Amino acid sequence: MADPLRTIDLRVCPPRGRIELRGDPADPSFVKAVSEVLGLEPPLVPNTSRSGRETVILWLGPDAWSIEVPAESENDVARELETSLSGLHASVAPVGAGGVTFSLAGSRAADVLAKGMTLDLYPDRFRAGACARGLLARIPVLLHRPGDALAYEITVPRSYADFARDWLEDASLEYRRAM
Repeated sequence: MADPLRTIDLRVCPPRGRIELRGDPADPSFVKAVSEVLGLEPPLVPNTSRSGRETVILWLGPDAWSIEVPAESENDVARELETSLSGLHASVAPVGAGGVTFSLAGSRAADVLAKGMTLDLYPDRFRAGACARGLLARIPVLLHRPGDALAYEITVPRSYADFARDWLEDASLEYRRAM
């Protein structure tokens, strides 16, 4: 019988709209314009995210964010942002079709990821809402821990999706076996 504490759940997440946003976080007009469109202020603390009902904003760098929205509203949200940010030093680029997101959940999820990453992903270090760019088995990824559960979302370029899925499945085998 399998030990429920040694299980791993790997899934492909439904397609998402993703918008890359660049701008000056020190400019109150930029922060206000983004907030008015998304209903959330962009996070200004490194490696954090903010989540709303249908929107997630992930901090990527001092002037860069990745915005996740429902796939069907990606272009509309991008246009709204472009209009709202018109005249400001900012750029908006819809890139949703370029990536695939996997969800890796379970008590040993951090152990699976540790096989291919150098980030410290244990819950006391990589807390709920944390995000980071990095390499997983030499694949560039955007990693996000969306909530308190032991679950991680791994977004990879579409061209690496099959390799990433195969690698994650293989890396999790020892945690899927019956005791």
